[in-house]
Amino acid sequence: MKICLTIYSSPWSEFKGGGQLAVHHLACALQRMGHDVHVLYSKGPGEKISANPPYTVHWTSHFHCSTVNLDIFSFSRALKRLIQWEGFDILHGNAEEAFFFSNIAKKNKIGYLFTSHANMIPETGMVRGMLRPISFLKSINNYLLRSSALNASRVITFSEFSRRLVAKGLGQEKRKNIMVVSPGIDASWLEVKRQAEGSKDLVLWGRMEEQKGIPELLRTLKEVAARIPEAHLHLIGEGHMTETYRKQAEGLGVIEQVTFHGWMNVDAIQQFISKCAVGVFPSRIESFGLSMAEAMGAGLPIVATQVGALPEFIEDGVTGRLVPPGNIPALYRAILEKLENPKHSATLANVGRERVRERFSWDQAAHKMTDTYQSVLDEI
Repeated sequence: MKICLTIYSSPWSEFKGGGQLAVHHLACALQRMGHDVHVLYSKGPGEKISANPPYTVHWTSHFHCSTVNLDIFSFSRALKRLIQWEGFDILHGNAEEAFFFSNIAKKNKIGYLFTSHANMIPETGMVRGMLRPISFLKSINNYLLRSSALNASRVITFSEFSRRLVAKGLGQEKRKNIMVVSPGIDASWLEVKRQAEGSKDLVLWGRMEEQKGIPELLRTLKEVAARIPEAHLHLIGEGHMTETYRKQAEGLGVIEQVTFHGWMNVDAIQQFISKCAVGVFPSRIESFGLSMAEAMGAGLPIVATQVGALPEFIEDGVTGRLVPPGNIPALYRAILEKLENPKHSATLANVGRERVRERFSWDQAAHKMTDTYQSVLDEI
């Protein structure tokens, strides 16, 4: 089967997210199965990337625009050329770059699927959305996502939470075409060897954005440090809110207890977190929660919030600790419990690691995805 996956940006960009990594790992797994896999990414002017994945990589232009993802145009142009050259069987979009893909797929008689990585899908189309112009302009990319998903033969989600969210946004008539395919994590996370005896270091990795709940974490850190002065928070990742969080830490008087590491590659993150005591992820919403699954796979004791898909794989008191979102006293108690009872924390973390090993495999995901691709092709 000849497969083309797409997503804007790339897994080698400093501003990559879970969607870019998921596309990369799925492409690798599909290639291992013997499929001919191509991935169309985008990169900005002057962005130099050296990568040699096992699948075929194609590039198009990436436009940095905060209001609307202009990659919908560059991807459309590039894909039309690629289809003429390559003759794909399956086209699989993963974000708003797929806005024009349905028409392209129909014209060329290839199967079109879409994976939703989003936390929000509007319940109306663009025309009705424009009746509220200010709101529409602030969330236009979500309307692009809705259209990309609405016109797909199948919509893939990574969790039951996301499946329900997408079904609500697209309408009941689309429910039968929405399916859950659990993602995987890179197998290297399962090989991380813990060396954290005596550590009081807390760590979070991900985009420095509002949904990650970092303001709550910084406020909680102030209380934790008052009781455990050697406690230190490490924030790994880039994002638009980094400087805002740095100023907040200064205002709270905890800037000496926080290190902003910026972007780190996977190997560096794995090596660093092996020496940390607790992974803390007070997210406000998560459609899946890749960093949390990686943390569990690495055997890192974890504190997270009861939001989105997280309760689907983090069992409170069994594989980690879950607290209500935005509840600073509960987050404080959970962090103290992990720091002051390291043996119990390690026991839960070991159970969590085995759960992740059993459940989150990209090879399993690729087999299920292949069956889905075939069902789409059978309908053409």
